[in-house]
Amino acid sequence: MGRLLGSHDAEELDRPDLNKCPECGSYFAPGAEYCPICQAFCPDEFRAGNRKPVKVKKQTFSRASSRVTFVEWYHSWWFIAIALIFMPIVGIVLLITSPHKTKHKLLFAAAAFLYTVLVSWGVGGMLIGMLRGMEQPVDTSLTRADYIAACETVDAETYYRMADGYPEKKVAVALTVREVIYDVEEMYSHDRYSCYYLCSDEAQTFVVLVRDCIREDRMNLLPGDPVVFYGEGAGTVSLTDTQNVSHTAPCIYAAYAALDEEISQ
Repeated sequence: MGRLLGSHDAEELDRPDLNKCPECGSYFAPGAEYCPICQAFCPDEFRAGNRKPVKVKKQTFSRASSRVTFVEWYHSWWFIAIALIFMPIVGIVLLITSPHKTKHKLLFAAAAFLYTVLVSWGVGGMLIGMLRGMEQPVDTSLTRADYIAACETVDAETYYRMADGYPEKKVAVALTVREVIYDVEEMYSHDRYSCYYLCSDEAQTFVVLVRDCIREDRMNLLPGDPVVFYGEGAGTVSLTDTQNVSHTAPCIYAAYAALDEEISQ
């Protein structure tokens, strides 16, 4: 709805040379006692020359009241992102020609670049592999002698049948190495932690996986080596080696290892 002819908002410029109606806010000629619009009586304090000046508020603008810029669908962020993934050149052209603010374009371009590096170039997998390589799944607070002394001697059959009963417990198990394998999910780390030994007892009845977390110089164990592994129970583990062969067996995280000749000395 509109407002009455001659009326003004409180924020508008006052007319000190005119009378002001106390009811409808209209201005009318001085000397008249009644408003010509609503016929209300004009008291002395509302007459010309008697009213206090109205303070004009400064006009402020909020982000919500700013003008809206309509963006074509092909300049929308979602479409530019799709274009950058499937048609990089088209995506770059759309980003440059879009009406978005320059700082927003730069942020979007930086995010797209990081995505390309981490995902498309596979660096993300390498970083994950490096983090895996840095982890220490075995206790590092003990010396070799103290670690071995803390291990419970368990035969291959007992550990195989009760592997889930030794989680994170220190055990010493005598096994024979049958094969050296690598977990493809950990190949990005390129260190000893991605190496597993597929071991068994002498009769090759009970199979145990041993993850190489050995805290000394690499031993380069070979198939047929009789070894006592000192490590921590890891329960049952499933992995796929580089030959795309799946293995599921009880696992030990080996912190130390000793060949039979070393044990007898």
